[in-house]
Amino acid sequence: MRLKYKNFEFPSNPGSIEIISSSNFSSKPVFGGNSVCENISVNPVVVRGNGEFYGYRSEEYCSALQNLLKSTQSGWLFVPSSHPIKAFFTEFKFNKSSRKNAVVYSFEFTEDCTSRKPERVFESTTAKESENAFDIAERCGVSVNDIMRCNDFKSPFDICAGDKVVLR
Repeated sequence: MRLKYKNFEFPSNPGSIEIISSSNFSSKPVFGGNSVCENISVNPVVVRGNGEFYGYRSEEYCSALQNLLKSTQSGWLFVPSSHPIKAFFTEFKFNKSSRKNAVVYSFEFTEDCTSRKPERVFESTTAKESENAFDIAERCGVSVNDIMRCNDFKSPFDICAGDKVVLR
């Protein structure tokens, strides 16, 4: 399989392709000297790479990629040995090599997360400083009634920083 984005298929795969997947975690100290770590978000996947185009069509390939870069719409990116990613074309660099009819290039694609579904639903969270059930419900996308039904709080304002709050 060759690297493909929208209607452009690379004539040969780039010399290197790097796929970067990462998450953001939050760590909060809790009573007793321990801390609670929670995955708060998943970052967009970033695909970077570089390679060379050879032959009389090398500048034509660069021109086609530059036109794709100008598009404000995301498209499907097919990467060898990976699943398809809906992505924006975010960077393209190239320069003519000293070799005849060769162009050296690098690129970057960034995942379009607008339609990404949450990968996991949290069953509980840890209350932050000065949060009440209304704040936690808004932050976690649940109802105040669910929080009150699943916990032993006397009122929505009975929550202290560091308390474990069951969400579902």
